Amino acid sequence: MTGTPLFHGTFTLKRLWAASPARVFGAWCDPQIKAQWFTGPAEKWTLMRRSMDFCVGGQEILHGRFNESGLETLFEARFHVIEPAERLVYAYDLHHSGRFHSVTLSSLELDEEAGKTRVSYTEQIVFLDGKDGTADRRHGTGIQFDMIETTLQSLGVLK
Repeated sequence: MTGTPLFHGTFTLKRLWAASPARVFGAWCDPQIKAQWFTGPAEKWTLMRRSMDFCVGGQEILHGRFNESGLETLFEARFHVIEPAERLVYAYDLHHSGRFHSVTLSSLELDEEAGKTRVSYTEQIVFLDGKDGTADRRHGTGIQFDMIETTLQSLGVLK
């Protein structure tokens, strides 16, 4: 083997949110809502490009730059399964300053439970730099989930 070894990681995040599955699903499928939580850190990151074609086979792109370090992040996703208010499966590539960093298969499952939504989100990742980035990815995704909850609260979606 001449290349850098691959590292495989997996994690699952679970939440229970006081909103209907349709409302929670909206956080992933409505580009205006998603732009409120799926972004770089305020004041530290500059948006360069964002697009979203939310349909099976459609693509989503988020490209930005960290102001202090100059690190550019490029997220390129393709949607594979869209079952409104129930399931979402997509794969995404992540690039860091032009270097191919990782490939991820993501799945979101939403289940109604006593007027709330049980959320289960899993990522299966191949890191191309040979390093285990699973803990960092899980941490960053946890921050995004906190941002989803804050966004849904600000929109009056959470009960």
